[in-house]
Amino acid sequence: MATEHPSRLDPARFRAARILAVDDQPGNIRLLEALLEEAGYPHLTGLTDPTQVLEFLDREPVDLLLLDMRMPILDGLSVLALLQEEIHRDGLQVIVLTAQTERETRLAALAHGARDYITKPFDNEELLCRVRNALETRFLYQDRDNETERLDAMVRERTAQLAETQFELVRCLARAGEFRDSDTGSHILRVSIGCRLLAEAAGLSANEVELIRYASMMHDIGKIGVADRILHKPARLTPDEFEEIKTHCRYGVEIIGNHAADVTQMARSIALTHHERWDGQGYPQGLKGEEIPIAGRITAIIDVYDALTSIRPYKPAFPPEDALTVIREAAGSQFDPELVSRFLEIHAELRQQLDDLAHDNAAPA
Repeated sequence: MATEHPSRLDPARFRAARILAVDDQPGNIRLLEALLEEAGYPHLTGLTDPTQVLEFLDREPVDLLLLDMRMPILDGLSVLALLQEEIHRDGLQVIVLTAQTERETRLAALAHGARDYITKPFDNEELLCRVRNALETRFLYQDRDNETERLDAMVRERTAQLAETQFELVRCLARAGEFRDSDTGSHILRVSIGCRLLAEAAGLSANEVELIRYASMMHDIGKIGVADRILHKPARLTPDEFEEIKTHCRYGVEIIGNHAADVTQMARSIALTHHERWDGQGYPQGLKGEEIPIAGRITAIIDVYDALTSIRPYKPAFPPEDALTVIREAAGSQFDPELVSRFLEIHAELRQQLDDLAHDNAAPA
């Protein structure tokens, strides 16, 4: 729900306004304090040393600065020059109160961001009107920033909802394909877990890690197009049957499509390249080394590891240690050797998370 902000004309906002008066004459500060407090502005601070202005603004929020021109060490124009960021970025309002009447000084102050220029002796009622106008401008600036922040938050929330919807569709489609091929969808969850851990260990960005976590679920979606007699064959495939199995990479690309969403683009890449080999002997394109996208190289390791440690129609499950040996020995031929090194580092954590997943799946509803 959006935060409600008080109206810029709400008297409470004017009473809460923080005002800073900078004048080397203490008597002028006291005069302003009395005048503004009586008018309903109790939060005025006076400084007689202009060199302290920046330090004060670092400590305290200020809505309006009442600034003298003729002061020792730093004159008013020098103070304005130092406050350009606060004036132009943060909307600090500045009214110059000075005895200097020269046109050049007035134009220079206004050019440096002063909201108003009032010469001494000033009319009290006129000053109070200009103070109110400056504060109203300040409140408009704050409200604009608040609205921009609110809209940005809304856009971030809607973007996150859209991304979650995309990811949920990915999960549903991936599980639909997986039900035809293996153990009721657990394979895609295990691959997702492993790819996320290996992507993190490989130094991918947080966004890339999140994308591969979901996109890797789609790696075998193309098996929807492969006949059940081949997918579930309890014996070694013939050469012709293996050629048909290879088509699942191309089928996957066609099923995923060429949509602009980052997650589908990565899913498309993984579906096409997760059977490529580091030595160039893989399929379907015979890519070699770093020609293979890193998401495909990561998924290749995790997919093979999970296939080795899972029961399939044609084989029992390998013990994790034996599967680890296979992965290690394939470094530099089937797999990216650097990624294999990272995989060895995360293997214990991967086993723990996979065991937790198996325990959760085995628990009664």
